[in-house]
Amino acid sequence: MIKNLKSYLDEFFQESHNEDVSHEKKIELATAVLMIEISLADENTGDEEYKIIKNILLEKFNLDKKDIDELISLAEEEVDHTVSLHGFAELINNHLSPEEKTEIIEYLWRVAYADAYIHKYEEYYIRKISDLLHVSHSDYIQTKLKAEK
Repeated sequence: MIKNLKSYLDEFFQESHNEDVSHEKKIELATAVLMIEISLADENTGDEEYKIIKNILLEKFNLDKKDIDELISLAEEEVDHTVSLHGFAELINNHLSPEEKTEIIEYLWRVAYADAYIHKYEEYYIRKISDLLHVSHSDYIQTKLKAEK
């Protein structure tokens, strides 16, 4: 994870040496990894989930479509090689407010609801990530209900 993350920051965004931008790029990657993880939780990973992920990344972060495609590819690599989400959760916990972390949980629900069906493993992973991000149970439920609409 560290080598790929460093490569992402050094090569993909080499034009910036600003530490705030570096943290922002790490958050972008961590958020993308969590969404990809949810999309892979059930056996029905489809175009709808990737469409939602791309829309969320477009809404949330100031990236063009090419950057989003590269970010998603890197996130897929990270998911393939990562045994634990703790590092990504720690990064998010260190840099985001409780409201921003709750927003990420809502994004995960939106990805899970992309196929109009919540698989038990999607719900399990969202609950696990919610706990790792210290999101309250009431916020977990509220984001689920909000994303369901």
